[in-house]
Amino acid sequence: MLQKKDDAVLTVDENIQQLMLTLAVLCIFMGFVGIVSCVYQINCLRSIRRKHRHESSLQSAAHIQNQTEHVYNIKAATECSRADMQDSLEREVEELREFQQQVRGELGSLRIALEVLSQRRQREAVRSDNVESERKGKME
Repeated sequence: MLQKKDDAVLTVDENIQQLMLTLAVLCIFMGFVGIVSCVYQINCLRSIRRKHRHESSLQSAAHIQNQTEHVYNIKAATECSRADMQDSLEREVEELREFQQQVRGELGSLRIALEVLSQRRQREAVRSDNVESERKGKME
């Protein structure tokens, strides 16, 4: 009976050793799973960070592109406005030249009228001098 007890004790001791061995293997396995999980999480975070940097770069590029398009739109509007002002100024200059021609024409007409009037006055002055000379000649 003593031997049975020893066998039973050995069996219990063996069972305890077996359980401890199984527990150790389980702990090692769990550690391995934990390490793999951590590595996976680190890689995921790196990927997210890369993706975020890439998205940030894309947003920056899009912002720069929008700013560039805005500058080009302003430049185009300025060019259009400048061209409109140039056309307007050219029309104004043309109108002023036409007005200048009209004024020159009217001045020419006024000069001719002034010369004609001056010649008439001279003739009238000569006639009145002749008329006065005749009166003086008759009176004498």
